[in-house]
Amino acid sequence: MKVYSKFLDGLEMAEKVILTATMTIMTAVMAYQVILRYVFSSANAWSEELTRYLFIFNVMVAAAIAIRRNAHLQIDILLSRMSEKTKHIFTIIATLAGMVFLGFLLVSSIRVCGYTVNNISAGLGISMAIPYAAVPVGTVLMLLTSVEVILKEASALQNKEVKEA
Repeated sequence: MKVYSKFLDGLEMAEKVILTATMTIMTAVMAYQVILRYVFSSANAWSEELTRYLFIFNVMVAAAIAIRRNAHLQIDILLSRMSEKTKHIFTIIATLAGMVFLGFLLVSSIRVCGYTVNNISAGLGISMAIPYAAVPVGTVLMLLTSVEVILKEASALQNKEVKEA
């Protein structure tokens, strides 16, 4: 478990570096686009497209970090009324359900990437499989972090049962 968590710590650090770099690029490109449009009354097609694709990629990568930190939206009023043992069980079940959905999403998104390899984007002139690849990449990251969530919750549940016995 510790080795897996260390691996995910390194992966999360890399994700944060990537997110920081892409946010910086997005900000610079959008500032460039605004200046170009409002100061020079000119525009280009690639800047908005690049920003859109980077934003989608950021959402998918950041979602994996949110899963790891249990920071996704949840119904706190319901959870606050549960016992600690029930919270752990509920979190395991919810995470497993999420993993089933992510499995379907992964398979479907890989298919979509395959279908769009020959489609070229209008502004950047790249294969549409590249921006669509954000979904399978993010999905794999979310599955990896979901495994850790389940292992930690199961360990906490087991420790609680040992203490109660």
